[in-house]
Amino acid sequence: MWLRACTALAILSVCLTACGDHSDRPIPPGPLAATLAEIGGGGEHGSLGVGWTEPRLARQAGLDPELMARALGPNAQSVVEAAPTLRRRFGVDPLAARRLVSVGGSYAFGLRIDGTGAPGLRAALAGVGRRKPGDGVVLVDVGGYAQVPDPLLSSGVLGLGARDAFGPDFAVLAISENSRAALLGRNGRLIDQRIYRAAADCLGDVVAARMIPDKLLLSVETGIELVAVGLKRDREVLCALGGTAERAGQVEAGLRASLAPGARDPRTGEPMSRMVSGVQVRSTSYEGVEVVRVELSPVGGAGFFFGTIARGSLVQLLNGR
Repeated sequence: MWLRACTALAILSVCLTACGDHSDRPIPPGPLAATLAEIGGGGEHGSLGVGWTEPRLARQAGLDPELMARALGPNAQSVVEAAPTLRRRFGVDPLAARRLVSVGGSYAFGLRIDGTGAPGLRAALAGVGRRKPGDGVVLVDVGGYAQVPDPLLSSGVLGLGARDAFGPDFAVLAISENSRAALLGRNGRLIDQRIYRAAADCLGDVVAARMIPDKLLLSVETGIELVAVGLKRDREVLCALGGTAERAGQVEAGLRASLAPGARDPRTGEPMSRMVSGVQVRSTSYEGVEVVRVELSPVGGAGFFFGTIARGSLVQLLNGR
């Protein structure tokens, strides 16, 4: 009996070490990883997308508001684009925020604005919705799923605002209760999942980033799990994460071929030599997650990888076609 109990405990210990999410491991340095430590939701294998930027850092690196907006994804992008109107009508300026973070996939399901309690916006939304308490924050529900409240819609905001939350120094505009909960840090931390730690480690010291589950890039299977794109001064980073070692080798070869000087964009036909330079491609592994990393300098202006996502050519680049 004693021997069987010890054996069972030993097996359990091995399983917890080998099969767990490694939440006790140190997180990568930097503000992106710190953000992932405050965002919840998701699940195994990078099932939740994330957009992130810190406007002060982005401006110091030479990024303009358009690039910050594109990092957050459609819907959240409209909040940044509507910044002048939001500032004038409600006294909240997304571009003056300490941090902007979105969750979603091919588009944003919600946006969190850190650095302001946005009392003017809270009052406007509470006036057309239903206010309720929520563990130290004010929750406001407006209409049905994905309904955009009139105060936001008339200001140029798209998609967001049906489920909102306000704290002393943050505001959340979301499509659903699940996306609001994720932006409030509930249902587990993203950073406790290996693939998000791997993404933060791969992207490094970027000042704006976007992560998209592979299935939402072009509604096709790519053999990986998550794609992450990041911008820093004069350089851009792409990380393809997850899948098998064999698939990582194929993706590395595909990207080398796709981004070679003699290659062309698979959608527009434009020569790569006119779009990027100084391309570096390498494969590695992070806590058992396969990682293919590309770093390059954009020639035709920052946002090259954002452009490949928008026009649907990123999957073809990954496959070398």
